[in-house]
Amino acid sequence: MPGPDSRAHLSDKDLVESVLRELNQAAEKWEALVGQAESVTYSVDLGDIQAVANADGRLVDLVLHPSVMSGYPHGELADRLNLAVAALRDEAKAENQARYGGALQ
Repeated sequence: MPGPDSRAHLSDKDLVESVLRELNQAAEKWEALVGQAESVTYSVDLGDIQAVANADGRLVDLVLHPSVMSGYPHGELADRLNLAVAALRDEAKAENQARYGGALQ
């Protein structure tokens, strides 16, 4: 990456164009990284409940088997849904640990 000394001989117009070019390249790199992060999803399949969350933690898909609504009392259904969300959270934590080597904040 060119340093400030390499720009010493440039005209003002060339200097501005050089800086703008570097900023555009940096922006393109960040857009690519954000695009990759947006494509990351976490999923869990408990058999009768399937859930998918994106990297932002937003639940993007939840599928309940038809028997879930009538097969579980209210409290047990809540427990099963919480179990699915906890599994998504654990998957995200594990991937974060593997990718970045640290705990989620």
